[in-house]
Amino acid sequence: MVQAVAAVFEWGLFALMAYTFAVALAGFLPRRALAPAPPRHRFLVLVPAHDEAAVVAHAVRAALRQDHPRPLFRVVVVADNCSDDTAARARAAGADAVLERHDPRHLGKGHALAWARERALALFPADAVCVFDADNVMAPGFLSAMDARLSAGARVLQGSIEAKNPDDSWVTQASALQHAVAARLFERSRARLGFSALLNGTGYCVRTEVLRAWPPDPACLTDDRELQLRLLRAGVRVEWAPEAVTYDEKPATLAASWRQRVRWARGHLDVARRHTLPLLWRALRHRDLAALDGAVACLQPSRSAVALLAGAVFAARLGGAALGHPAGAPHVPLAAWLPLLACPVAFPVAALAAERVPARVALRYGYTLLLQAAWAPLLVAGLLRRRDRRWGATRHTRSISVEARLAAGNVAASPGPGGAASRPRRGGESVA
Repeated sequence: MVQAVAAVFEWGLFALMAYTFAVALAGFLPRRALAPAPPRHRFLVLVPAHDEAAVVAHAVRAALRQDHPRPLFRVVVVADNCSDDTAARARAAGADAVLERHDPRHLGKGHALAWARERALALFPADAVCVFDADNVMAPGFLSAMDARLSAGARVLQGSIEAKNPDDSWVTQASALQHAVAARLFERSRARLGFSALLNGTGYCVRTEVLRAWPPDPACLTDDRELQLRLLRAGVRVEWAPEAVTYDEKPATLAASWRQRVRWARGHLDVARRHTLPLLWRALRHRDLAALDGAVACLQPSRSAVALLAGAVFAARLGGAALGHPAGAPHVPLAAWLPLLACPVAFPVAALAAERVPARVALRYGYTLLLQAAWAPLLVAGLLRRRDRRWGATRHTRSISVEARLAAGNVAASPGPGGAASRPRRGGESVA
């Protein structure tokens, strides 16, 4: 009985990894060109901010610097339970409106957005709502890119996320390279196959009627991820818009990154519990491959944790065989594991090369591997704290203008702390 359960677990792990890297191959296919379209959509840019006086001004100024026609967008900051002068700084930076919310019983970004959404739309009616964190700065072409995709029929869109502060520490360098790899292997591949992009909680755009029909759950720790899966269950796909770029501040220390990712792990476990079985049912009933992919993502909270677990299973099997205890026929042949276990190294190397990352920078991907190795204990911590619904805010202090960030060039081209270099945008994408 134990042997049978072990064999089923091993085959499930093998299938999960094989599926992940089979899908990732599509990330190396050519992208489909998007036809240009004249500007036509009205946007509401919502920026929730809790004690973000250090960074909110640059977020507002970047939003106002869009090359989309100014009459077609408005910028609204939600000063949520602030104890500093976030609201005053947002007004001074030129925000079209600042909504101040005081409700200590309902803390967190989700509650702030739920409270502000209809209030802001009553002031500024819009065709679509874009959401950004207060530490973010938008590239000038963000709204124009979203406008073109809405004109092509998109309903929900996720833009590309890049690090605002890649040179602050080895942790931020790891995050920057992780984004470069994920853009190629996981976002571009899913876009190419017609699957749903991952909603990242910032730098996304939703048509107003969709947002009203499927409002995010403010009590969920990862309301963005929960919304994406709920939309998938309804047959609505999130499209990826890589030309719409947002620069996001990354935690500079391992401790800060740990706190942030424990919250993500808790949120992932929550949404997986809610949506895995309904997504599988939709996939079977409607032959919906995008729903199936969403269910697989629920079962795989961390690709790096799955790869580490697969390596441990292979090592145990190899050790058993060396001691004269072969696992038997029901298990995955050891020879089949070998090429699959090479993928977690080979695919990121190929992705960094395809993204034209200089070799001296790509070598720092070892930092990313160190950061990813923490996902296994993070998931355990998330499981142990799964009933904890408290929102843990991340402190932001890096005040960087969009002009300075654009001048520094692509995140993956940075030569390291203390310097910056520029290179062409990935895949010919434009940010201005």
